[in-house]
Amino acid sequence: MSMKLVSSGSYNVRASEMAHLQDRTPKTVNCVVHFLDDTMETFEVDKRGKAQQLLDQVFDHLELVEKDYFGLQYIDPSPGDDSLRWLDPLKTIKKQCRGPAFEFYFRVKFYVSDPSKLAEEYTRYHFFLQVKRDILSGKLVCSEANAALLASYAVQSELGDFNPEEHREGYLNGFLFIPHQSVEFEKLVAEKHKQHRGQTPADAEYNFLERAKRLEMYGVDLHSAKDQNNIDIQLGVTSAGLVVFQKNVKINTFSWAKIVKISFKRKQFFIQLRREVISKLVEDSIEDSDDKGEKSENEPVENLIGFNMVSYRSCKNLWKSCVEHHTFFRMHHPNPPSKKLFTMGSKFRY
Repeated sequence: MSMKLVSSGSYNVRASEMAHLQDRTPKTVNCVVHFLDDTMETFEVDKRGKAQQLLDQVFDHLELVEKDYFGLQYIDPSPGDDSLRWLDPLKTIKKQCRGPAFEFYFRVKFYVSDPSKLAEEYTRYHFFLQVKRDILSGKLVCSEANAALLASYAVQSELGDFNPEEHREGYLNGFLFIPHQSVEFEKLVAEKHKQHRGQTPADAEYNFLERAKRLEMYGVDLHSAKDQNNIDIQLGVTSAGLVVFQKNVKINTFSWAKIVKISFKRKQFFIQLRREVISKLVEDSIEDSDDKGEKSENEPVENLIGFNMVSYRSCKNLWKSCVEHHTFFRMHHPNPPSKKLFTMGSKFRY
């Protein structure tokens, strides 16, 4: 029987030290989440795990049943007009946000066109808080009369019936409803508050949302852009499609049913419309012009409309918002991802 002698040996010092360091490195990160009622909570998540685990903890904390309407936003320090981004649940937190302080904001992501159809009263309560916040921030633009009525429902929800002994002049001083709020506005809200006697908080919040859903900019995800004439506009993504605003006035609407395709390249965003939609747009423009007879009836029309965005990042953000809204509101199941080896464009799937 022969014996084999070991004539050499090695020891990986670096690998051993790295393994020792990894054992001492924290495997979790703390995430601070700000809620719609102005409370905040800290959650501990696995730093190598997907962001979905943070969302799950948030939903469990709130005991939310209808979860799909909500998401978490974070501030992207990159330069641009839209610094708030939605946290992608399929990616890790560290790949999306810069730490070590991870801060998020719980918000409504998809606004239903009719909040009364929501199954849970608790879901409606979060919609109520979100829309109230949208009005205060100036995101949801409305007239002073509408704002006063909505504010009076919010007061009824919080304070109950108007009581002349408790609610003396100036009792609304501590409330903020709109940007640049005036004393005259507070008096108008107080007068309308008197009309809601007998409404429970749930009733007042329901009536608040019933009124808010009729506002033109309710539930619109706005993105700054320029049209083909280099005029400043805003593109809004909604449950029904794309809306074009100029100085907060709606000037055009493209429903999902009229859109064939959406795409982007660098800072340019494109929507391709069905041919008959383009023909109708051209007919309308001909009727409004002086040279009505100069256009041929069968003249070919390009069915691609382009917009210039602030940056590539904001352009992709708009495109992604369109994909998410269309998938959420119009499709029961998203299209399966392509299995081709080489593909063009973004790999984003919702």
